[in-house]
Amino acid sequence: MYYQNRSDVFASLSDSEDDTEENKKKKKEKQYPPWVSFTLRTVLQVCIVTCVAVVVIVPVVMTRESYRKSLITPPGRIRCLVDGANETQCTEVGCIWAPRDDAPSCYFPPASSHGYTISDAPPDAGEAEEEGKDGKAVTGGGGGEGEGEGGRGGETKTEGITKYRLDLKPSSATVVENLKTLQAEVIEYSDQLFRIKVTVPGVQRYEVPVPLDLPSPSSPPSPLYKVSLNSSGDFVIKVTRNDTNKVIFDTSIGGFTYAEQFLQVSTRLPSSNLYGLGEHAHASLKHNLAYKTWPMFARDQPPGKVGENLYGVHPMYMVVEDDGSSHAVLWLNSNAMEAETMPLPGLTLRSIGGIVDLFFFLGPSPEQVVQQYTSVIGRPFLPPYWSLGFQLCRYGYNSLENLTAAVSRTRRHGIPQDVQYADIDHMDRRLDFTYDRENFAGLPDYIREVKAEGLRFIIILDPAINAEMPTGEYPVHETGVANDVYITWPEGEAPDENFGAGDVMLGYVWPDNRTAFPDFFRKKTKDWWKEHIVQFHKTLEFDGLWIDMNEPANFGTNEARPWNWPEERGPWSLACPSSPWDDPPYVTAAASVWGEDKRLSDKTLCMVARQGEDRELRHYDVHSLYGWSETLPTLQAATGNRGIVVTRSTYPGSGRWAGHWLGDNTADWGHLGDSIIGMLEFNLFGIPYVGADICGFFGDANEMMCERWMELGAFYPFSRNHNHLDAIDHDPGLWPSVAASSRKALRIRYTLLPYLYTLHFLAATQGSTVVRPLFFEYPNIVRTWDIDDQFLWGSWLMIAPVIQHGISSRRVYFPRGIWYDYYNGAVFNQTSGTDRPVAAPRSHIPLFVRGGGILVTQRPRDNTAHSRTEPLGLIVAPDWSREASGTFFWDDGEGIDTVDKGEYFTADVAYAESSIVWTPTYAHTASEVDSLVLSDVRVFGVASRPSQLTVDGTRWRSGDWHYHAASQVLEMFDLEIPISSSFNLSWNSEMDFKIPCPISYKDWNETVEITKQMCQERQCVWDESHQIPCSIPPILDYGYDYADNVTTQTDTGFRVRLKKKGVSLFGNDAEIIIFEVFQYNDDTLRFKFYQEGVNRYEVPIELDLPTSGIDQPLYEVVLSPHTAHAPFSFRVVRSETRSVLFDTRMGGLTFSSQFLSVTALVASKNIYGLGENTHASFRHDLNQRTWPIFARDQGPEVDAGELNLYGAHPYFQCVENDGRAYGLLLLNSNAMDYQLLDYPAITYRTIGGVLDFFMMVGPEPESVVSQYTALIHRPVMPPYWALGFQLCRYGYGSLEELEAAVNRTREAEIPHDVQYGDIDYMDRRLDFTYDKVNYEGFPEYILQAKENGLRFIVILDPAINVELDPSEYPPHKNALDAGAYIEWDAETDPSDVTNNNGGGELGQVMLGYVWPDNRTAFPSFWKDSAKDWWISEIESFYESIRFDGLWIDMNEPANFGTNEARPWNWPEEREPWSLACPPSPWDDPPYVTKAASLGPSNTMADKTLCLAAKEGPYRHYDVHNLYGWAQTEPTLRAARQTTGKRSLVISRSTFPGSGRWAGHWLGDNRSIWPDMHHSIIGMLEFNLFGIPYIGADICGFFGNTTEELCERWMQLGAFYPFSRNHNQIDAVDQDPGLWESVATSSKKALEIRYRLLPYLYTLFYHAHTSGNTVVRPLMHEFPLDRQTLALDDQFLWGSGLLISPVLSEGQTSRPVYLPYDAWYDYYTGRPADRPGERSTVAAPRDVIPLHIRGGHVLPTQRPALNTPLSRRQPMGVIVAIGLDRRAEGDLFWDDGEAAETIQTNAFGLVRFEFVQDVLTSSVVQNAQGSLGGLKLRDFEFLGVEQKPKHVAIDGIDLPEADWSYEPDSMKLFVNANLDLNTAFTMKLGNIWRYKVTME
Repeated sequence: MYYQNRSDVFASLSDSEDDTEENKKKKKEKQYPPWVSFTLRTVLQVCIVTCVAVVVIVPVVMTRESYRKSLITPPGRIRCLVDGANETQCTEVGCIWAPRDDAPSCYFPPASSHGYTISDAPPDAGEAEEEGKDGKAVTGGGGGEGEGEGGRGGETKTEGITKYRLDLKPSSATVVENLKTLQAEVIEYSDQLFRIKVTVPGVQRYEVPVPLDLPSPSSPPSPLYKVSLNSSGDFVIKVTRNDTNKVIFDTSIGGFTYAEQFLQVSTRLPSSNLYGLGEHAHASLKHNLAYKTWPMFARDQPPGKVGENLYGVHPMYMVVEDDGSSHAVLWLNSNAMEAETMPLPGLTLRSIGGIVDLFFFLGPSPEQVVQQYTSVIGRPFLPPYWSLGFQLCRYGYNSLENLTAAVSRTRRHGIPQDVQYADIDHMDRRLDFTYDRENFAGLPDYIREVKAEGLRFIIILDPAINAEMPTGEYPVHETGVANDVYITWPEGEAPDENFGAGDVMLGYVWPDNRTAFPDFFRKKTKDWWKEHIVQFHKTLEFDGLWIDMNEPANFGTNEARPWNWPEERGPWSLACPSSPWDDPPYVTAAASVWGEDKRLSDKTLCMVARQGEDRELRHYDVHSLYGWSETLPTLQAATGNRGIVVTRSTYPGSGRWAGHWLGDNTADWGHLGDSIIGMLEFNLFGIPYVGADICGFFGDANEMMCERWMELGAFYPFSRNHNHLDAIDHDPGLWPSVAASSRKALRIRYTLLPYLYTLHFLAATQGSTVVRPLFFEYPNIVRTWDIDDQFLWGSWLMIAPVIQHGISSRRVYFPRGIWYDYYNGAVFNQTSGTDRPVAAPRSHIPLFVRGGGILVTQRPRDNTAHSRTEPLGLIVAPDWSREASGTFFWDDGEGIDTVDKGEYFTADVAYAESSIVWTPTYAHTASEVDSLVLSDVRVFGVASRPSQLTVDGTRWRSGDWHYHAASQVLEMFDLEIPISSSFNLSWNSEMDFKIPCPISYKDWNETVEITKQMCQERQCVWDESHQIPCSIPPILDYGYDYADNVTTQTDTGFRVRLKKKGVSLFGNDAEIIIFEVFQYNDDTLRFKFYQEGVNRYEVPIELDLPTSGIDQPLYEVVLSPHTAHAPFSFRVVRSETRSVLFDTRMGGLTFSSQFLSVTALVASKNIYGLGENTHASFRHDLNQRTWPIFARDQGPEVDAGELNLYGAHPYFQCVENDGRAYGLLLLNSNAMDYQLLDYPAITYRTIGGVLDFFMMVGPEPESVVSQYTALIHRPVMPPYWALGFQLCRYGYGSLEELEAAVNRTREAEIPHDVQYGDIDYMDRRLDFTYDKVNYEGFPEYILQAKENGLRFIVILDPAINVELDPSEYPPHKNALDAGAYIEWDAETDPSDVTNNNGGGELGQVMLGYVWPDNRTAFPSFWKDSAKDWWISEIESFYESIRFDGLWIDMNEPANFGTNEARPWNWPEEREPWSLACPPSPWDDPPYVTKAASLGPSNTMADKTLCLAAKEGPYRHYDVHNLYGWAQTEPTLRAARQTTGKRSLVISRSTFPGSGRWAGHWLGDNRSIWPDMHHSIIGMLEFNLFGIPYIGADICGFFGNTTEELCERWMQLGAFYPFSRNHNQIDAVDQDPGLWESVATSSKKALEIRYRLLPYLYTLFYHAHTSGNTVVRPLMHEFPLDRQTLALDDQFLWGSGLLISPVLSEGQTSRPVYLPYDAWYDYYTGRPADRPGERSTVAAPRDVIPLHIRGGHVLPTQRPALNTPLSRRQPMGVIVAIGLDRRAEGDLFWDDGEAAETIQTNAFGLVRFEFVQDVLTSSVVQNAQGSLGGLKLRDFEFLGVEQKPKHVAIDGIDLPEADWSYEPDSMKLFVNANLDLNTAFTMKLGNIWRYKVTME
């Protein structure tokens, strides 16, 4: 250090001050008499003597030490010299010595004796015009208190500029030799902005060459400030806020120093709330004002010890004054600086060069301060949209393989990722503009590949250029030399040995040779740099650049050698010679903080280095600008799009071109919390695109810390996980918990990206902060001033991360106002601010939305390329006045200067009074909003449940909604409102819905428009202006009222009496009906409407009604206000959520003799089930379509409209929009229609019986099915062989043809278990016969085939030929004798009966015509005699044909030609005849359902029997839909009795409960692609209906299939539970062995099926015992994933196997949606990338895409040609490890064919569980040795991260030859030989990079 020697620094302490001009003037004006003058002179002399005594004598008497102590109290001491200076050094420079522990011992004298005075001499007028030019604008001048227009004395004043001349006080301390004369200027720009600039007259000192955006100086009209520089002649800066008269800057505390290499400004602060100054690692956002020195000098220094100078320099601070007003001060100086806090409160700023150039920003709000600040230094850049996504990096991938593995891990866990980085290890020998072609071979191709998938790439560039490469090997340096781009030594000062570099200053960084450093103050350098970036982009197509080490860093400066200098080379390092620049007279803390012998140039270049176009700049001055100077030329290069630059070293103004990360932090909880402070500070500094290295750069992160850091990092504006070469990997996919938490948090981030992008737009255009501390929004709340562990995104989202180890809750400060929990909308209503504890379990970061804000959102995806195509959403958070507002910005996301070009879109959105108004404010065609729609809206604080949504006053029919009553949150989904135009979205509780009038389909169909006359004739209401012009009268005028005030309680519920009111639609309305509720248990209830005093028909099936009663029911039944004559309605409400499941307030209740109807609102539009119909989609279309339910011989035709098919299932399942579900059965077997309305609502119309509803309330979708099947009875357990492949054809003309098909199948080695005989095996289509001509030897063939493992199923139709001689066909005679047939009603006109059956012995038997070549009769299975006859005939038939199962067809019952002239197949030679139904109330009801309009004769009896027929005690009108149901049980009983085995029945017509006895096929489909797709829908629906043994005719029944269609259908059919290829007589053969390609694909697919049969069989066990589905839709497993709700081209086996068939011609790939979970490709075992995304997967002709879901253990068995063979094969398991490193599954096993193994416990059950690295089996049951003899040999583990060190079973290691690992697919095979009936443990040693604690 240099000190000025002075013998006495106290000599001028008593120097008097000159009188002011005003006092002199007053003295002249006032004269006194002589005596008065004498007296005054005497008194004055006495005073002078006294003053001298006080000023001179007293100090001599007092010790100087005690006097010094009395001058300045410790809180206000301004440090003089660095810590460690002694008394001698202190006093030698004129400072005061007074030792203290809590304050500087050596400090500056007070302002009265140190500093400058205002000179009487005017400033240099010649400089006035030039001074103040800075950047774009001219600045200068000054302003003080009380000055005149032109200034006075030592000041001059022009427009907005006031200048002063300053003279040094002789008594000033001299740390460094002070400059004698200065010039001070006050330059005013606006009411909020001014500048104080102190220069040296006539001397051109260095000034910061950073361009500023300044207006021209002017005198502001209403300044917020007053500035005074003159305090009684002393130069004292005093800034006062005008409105409060608060002094906010005050240098009267002294310390102002201006020397050649030492400048100092000290000020009293108006409060202790000091923020900013950097770049440092501050322990708190608000500075602790204890004495602390903070160096500011760019340095390659990671954040570590508090007080160290880090990478950038930001000499800007903000103060929040005591009343909440705020201001900021920037000292624009780029030399080495420091800031020292003082408890006064005060602040000292020091620099060792340049000038004093202070900018003041008056706010008054904190946010306005930043806006004003960035208006000067430059607004922040608008980052490209993709750069707001999650980013991943590691210094230490070291190979492309490791880099891609990290990307794959991230994708595998469904973690969104937008950017992948390559750190310096991707370079060739750390050389810029190269890549390592050995370890990173293929990097260019990989970048192109991932970019096509939406991933972006950023590479690193360091400024240091290898300067010692051989000529021609590194053109980068050679062109650099040629263009003179490098920083140099001063002329003539280069070292003698400079290694051929001339005057270029050499250092050493990462390259393995000495390096040179580009000088970005030179144009040539910028051009050279840009050119190399552009050229390199042609090799690596990066999207952004990361510039590191740009302080600039240099290793080992002034040391013997750099730390990484090659050992084999002689020591060398950059050594800086002694100079005033490398060894300045004042050593700043930037050097001293590192030790006494440290120099400013340590870790960087020598300060003497020269830079600039003419080498006019000294590195001493511009060192801290290096990163700033590098940024713009880096941004301007290469990509052609907006791109991005992330820089380590920053300076004010860097934010206009780059973002910043907080440097090389450490994996430490403290650094996790500190990152919030850094992020907030850089938002103050105008660099809002900022973040820290998530999980820490140095050191090893642990699981919990990385989990919490990923949660926090999801809310950094710049969100990047990055770490160091020597640390363990810590990308988030390495730990299950971290991956899960990361995905959750990042999906929230991606949801909020439109809001974040809009914040960045506001930052770029208005200078707003993106991330801000709470005090920015609440500057008047004292509590917020200290908070730095919470922060805000903009104004509306508060983030409160967990930043401490091991805690699961934290306290959160909620300022005054309404706050809503982001996740559930829970309200934190704060009338005053308070701290509250909130839950913060792992995987949960507390987030809160502030009332008054609207956040624009978007559905998240795996990256922004995909998410930007998704619909938008809103989060609306009303304030206390129930209002909110927000804004939205959108552009193409990556175009350059889109804002400046006007190529963008903005909109305002406002909320008030249950209404959201969207108003575009600016739109440009290039903004890419035309395709954007608003779909998902979440509104907090909605007081009551609405009934409907409207857009611009009209009910909005698109989308759906859900109201969360407990949290008062309204959620809307799938609205699809275009955002390019204004709209008003609102909601209300009006129940003004209209119910379409039921028009009878007799002589009418929907192609005919309803007229007013038709409407009014039906007694309905006509309003042609409405969407529904003809509607039922409203509830006040129609339906039922309460008959009295009585509610009668019952044992299981209650009932009320209802009385008819209003018109009658179809006559014969019941005057009094009963509404009764039965609460059977907590999840099942029944509500029933029936007629008082009338015994009406009710469905005669036995239900398994629950008997447990209610404890905590999941539902409530809420009646409308119960008073006599009040309209009746009711609602079923879910108890937990208050969701309304069924609501009849719409009205429309009708109960007449032959027309019953009820309409109800349902909980959502996610309606499934109802049938049997041909639905084009699994989720119903609610567009007012009417569907009939009436069993009919009708094949599925997707393109033929609303057809009624074979069965009747008036049951639906509704998945609510919160993921809960319920099911509803209308137990009614009469013909009915159901109509679905988009309210959403359902209308039932039935023509008989009662309205008897059963509701199952889940709440899970699978639970609903389980509850439903518990009611209607569990599904039958099929025999094991029935799960094998089955082959059939209607059209085997002979046994030879059948045998040929079997042989073709066997020869192709296609597994085959069951062969069928269709009706062509019969003699003349007669049941219980076989064709002894064409099928000669049929019985023997069956026996022979059975010996080879083949099973046989034969068909039976119910229609019995009645025109054969009894001796020729005994079954008819036997039936007639038993009275087994359906008959005409006794009241039928005898002539009608005779015309039908000819009379005689047939009596009243009703005849029809089906397949036999004579008239037929139909058994009535409601008669016990008919059942007995049926069973007897089957038993007799079994004596001839040893079938294994029975297939009952045509049992709707089907009849050909009813009410037509003749059946279609009636023999031509015979007189026309057909079943004709005479008029009756049953065949011609008042309301003819839609089924009639779809038949050939447009009557209800079309294609079936007359509805007036009698079936035992019932009328066919009532039990028609039960025919197949009634036939099934005796058929199964007969099959079991005859075979002695479990057997199997397949029935075409079904009803609820049919699954108890039978399976079903989907009927006579067509050989077309749409019908193949429909088969999935039908299969899913029948699993809902409780009939899981289901399938379609593979390859199609009608028409000729094609090779490709049959191939694809065989693949799909291999995964039908009931897998049968079947077609029709007129079509070509289609058994799979006919085509080579079909055979190959069939064999491949079926072998997979057979391998998985143990899993499928176990699924049937669970269906049979627990009622689970076997085949299920994805929405059953993922009900909260809205992508699954409409998905019907994929399906699951159980919960573990996903099947995604190809359903379109010519496709060899297909999109597959994999909900979020672990999924593995079945074929390769490779984990699937991007769960939660729809990805395209390869599907060549022989492949059906299959995926195994993680978390499941699937039992397997080696396949064989049939199940008798396969059941003897060794077994195995596929262990698909879940994301949580768990998996589980079980295996059910029995003999496969005994009838009652489950009921008699004759089975085995084995449980498998995998946890982290151990697979265990436990034998739950092994009754009767069911598992004996089975071996478990094949173990396949999927998702094994790395090769095991060993595999052990029960503690004994297996030889490595018995297991193998495939690293590419992460699949492990283990071959063992274990008894299945013995428990075991298998340990996989060291399969995870990191072992985790399993809870």
